[in-house]
Amino acid sequence: MRSYRDLWLWLGALFLALFAFLTAVTVAYFLKDANYSLFGNGWMLGVLLTFVAAFSCFYAAIRSWPFPPWIQSGFPDIDVEIYGAGSMDTQREGGSGLAIPAHLRSFNVRFTNTGTDQPARLTVLLYVKLVPGSWGRVGEAVCPPPDWTLPPALSLNPISMPFDLPPGAAVAGHLVYEIPGYYLDKIAEPIDARLELWDHVTDKRMAVPTAIGSYDKSKMIRSSGTAEVLGPEYESRPDQQDGASQAAS
Repeated sequence: MRSYRDLWLWLGALFLALFAFLTAVTVAYFLKDANYSLFGNGWMLGVLLTFVAAFSCFYAAIRSWPFPPWIQSGFPDIDVEIYGAGSMDTQREGGSGLAIPAHLRSFNVRFTNTGTDQPARLTVLLYVKLVPGSWGRVGEAVCPPPDWTLPPALSLNPISMPFDLPPGAAVAGHLVYEIPGYYLDKIAEPIDARLELWDHVTDKRMAVPTAIGSYDKSKMIRSSGTAEVLGPEYESRPDQQDGASQAAS
């Protein structure tokens, strides 16, 4: 079965050939008739339309759009292998220049695109379960990747995000996240967390647990892109409302 890219290239070549034919016809009429308007005729309209169609097809091939284009693509065929996880304390420089404690969580992973025609561009987020009610109705902590340079002594090979994953390609390294200090005493024990895979190409999200193992698309669950929200019985207290709204966003 041909890939989407092959189909778009074939269609683009067809429109390009038609563009050349219509251009030749238009020029022939223009050279034959001195009163013939080169731009004000139906043939030239066909030339312009076939050129735009050919350009669009080649662009679709580069972007690996589905064929036909109105078919909505699903989440790509991604395999996730988690080899290990770690937790470490370090320091980073704060805005005032002072050293600030930082708690990191890392995962040694490998991502593989097992599909044949659908590329992926992934951002992977970490959500960690909180003790119910410890942060109002917010049930999970959203832990961002560090936006500062990791100390070499940590011996980590962080994966920059988002990262591209063409069909058949693989990316391996460490996923590194900073757990905000205001969450540290609110995280449920034992730690229960999930990794959310956000594909920027389809804008779809799937989640996998952080336990060591191998996860293909059939083992993933759909994700909403937001932290879990608990029931109204965990309504925020006044001193938690600002933090809860920040965490949920």
